[in-house]
Order: sequence, then C-alpha cells, then structure tokens
Amino acid sequence: MPPGAPLVVMLILTWNRREDVLRCVASLDRLDYPNCLPVVIDNASADGTVAALRARDATLAIIENSANLGYAGGNNVGLRWALARGADFVQIVNSDTEVTPDLVSELVRVAETDSRIAVVGCRNLLMEDPSRLWGAYGVVTYGPFAVRVAGERQPDGPAWRQVRDVDAVIGNGYLWRRAALERIGLLDEHFFGYHEDVDWCLRAHAAGYRVVYAGSAAIIHRGGSSSSAGHARVFPVSYFLGRNGVLLVRKHGGWRQRVRFAFQCGGAHAARWLRALALYLFPRRTRLGRRGAALAAMEADFSRGVRDGVCNRPIPFARLGLADAAGPAAPAPIVSWSDGGGQGRT
Repeated sequence: MPPGAPLVVMLILTWNRREDVLRCVASLDRLDYPNCLPVVIDNASADGTVAALRARDATLAIIENSANLGYAGGNNVGLRWALARGADFVQIVNSDTEVTPDLVSELVRVAETDSRIAVVGCRNLLMEDPSRLWGAYGVVTYGPFAVRVAGERQPDGPAWRQVRDVDAVIGNGYLWRRAALERIGLLDEHFFGYHEDVDWCLRAHAAGYRVVYAGSAAIIHRGGSSSSAGHARVFPVSYFLGRNGVLLVRKHGGWRQRVRFAFQCGGAHAARWLRALALYLFPRRTRLGRRGAALAAMEADFSRGVRDGVCNRPIPFARLGLADAAGPAAPAPIVSWSDGGGQGRT
C-alpha cells in the first residue's frame, strides 16, 4: 500500500436485493485503490441477503439494521460507523451497481485537489447499455420534480467526462470528505428516500463548500432496482418524488422558487394525469390499457405524496407496503455488525 493513501470506507446499502448486492460486491475485486474498506448495510432484508453475503465472504463487514431505515437512515448508520473507524473519505454505492477499476482512485484524486470540495460525484453509466449514461449530475430547477438529472440516457462521450462544479451529484458512487460530514452533518432522515442527497449538496453549498462532478470517474448503474415490479418488495418511488419535492423546495427555496414549483409541478402533473386517463380508456387486456392503469396508479401515488408533503404529514409506511420501515421519529433500531473477526451491537 502506498504510504499515506487516505482510508475510504465504501457503504453499500441494500434492501431485499440479494442478487444485486452479490453482483456489486463481486465487482469490488476490480478496484485498483489500495485502502478501501467496503461494508454492506442491510435494511432488514427478508430474502436471505446477509446469509448469502457471509457465505460468499466471511470477512466482509456487514451492518444489520433491525428495521428498514430508508436510504437516508440506513446510510447514516454506515456513516457513523465509518467515521468512528477513522475514515478520511466515505463513499456511498448503491447495491444495483458495478464498480469500475479506477472509480475510487479517481474520485480521491479529484477530492484532494481542493480541501473546499465536500463531495465528488461520478458518471453513472447504464448497465443495460454502458455506451449511454444513466445520468451525470443533478440540476436544481425548482421545476416539476424540483431536480433534473443531466445526461439521463444520453450517449456517453467527452462532454460528460469533464470535472466541474454542479448543483448536486447523483447519490450513487459519490465520495464525501470527512471534514465536510463533520461540519455539515449527515443525511436528513425526514426524506427517507429520494432527494436527501440533493438536500445535502445544497447544505454543502450554503456552508461554503464545493460540490464537484468528476466525469473522469464512472460507475455502472442498473437503476430502478428498488422500484422494479419484478421484485417481491417494491419501493414507492412516485410517492416519495411527490412528497420530497415539496420538502426540498420548502427547505431551500425562496418564495419565487416555491411559486415556480407549485405552477410547474401542478401543470406537469395535470398533463400526466390526462395522458394516463386517455390510455386508461383502452381495454385493460390491451398493452395501452395496462399502461394507462399503471400510469394512473403512479400519478395517484405522486398526488398523495404531494399532499402529505404540503400538509407535513408522517409517511404512511403501512399503506405504502413498507410495514418494516422506521422513520426518524421511531425509536432507534437495534444495529449489529460483523467483519469476520468480531461482532458488535448497538
């Protein structure tokens, strides 16, 4: 190991995605960075994820949460664990990804060019077609969804491989500086899932830090795994996009941004409802009819999310099919961890 290589703790959060996380962990053998400690954080999976990971590698560090804490709460458990073990940088990697060899080394290289850089994000390539982007970085628009993903499904190329300051980085593969985490704090668990990464980036900007996209680094991202209908447990993305868009705008937007969001979100939502209802008129046995029913269900979830966000209601976990979830107001769950050489419990 080269002397002085910063310690990077890589957090891999998973929830009932056994095959995805096994594939992700297997890809870590490609990394060329000499001082990376991976740890899997399991959000109370019921599909045998932990047993399968231990069977594959008994030395792998695994944190077991006793409840589904969402993206924010689950990763916060890992962030505290990493900081307690002296991490210089902490990286979050989604379970539905595969790493590229220089992912960590390139992000560390960029981060070390300026101590004012709080977080460095990377190019997310589409797993189904790596010649195209899953996405590059976030642009805060205060428009229909509050945030737009730059480069989404675009062909990869030199334009996306630059290093530049951005509004927000994609919450997959990004590398956090320890000092920034200690000053800014962890993820806001009121978001539970979606937009908490954007919220953190906006807090970093407000604290005088830089948020940098390093297109010179890449990760391969399948994306949509948590919301894929092919899984037994599906995450209600539409609900949280509606709810958390409201939370983000309320937290960071001024009155102009709030008015813009209200009009653009409402208008776009109405247009999507009209499209869904038009398709819904087709017989259910047809492809268009089934598509209309699916779109109508998504827009109904989005509407409920917006209403809950506006009224500041608690997340209705049971109604959303997340009976195993625990929000920020719930009692602290039991957390246990093991790394092959020892175990702990908090």
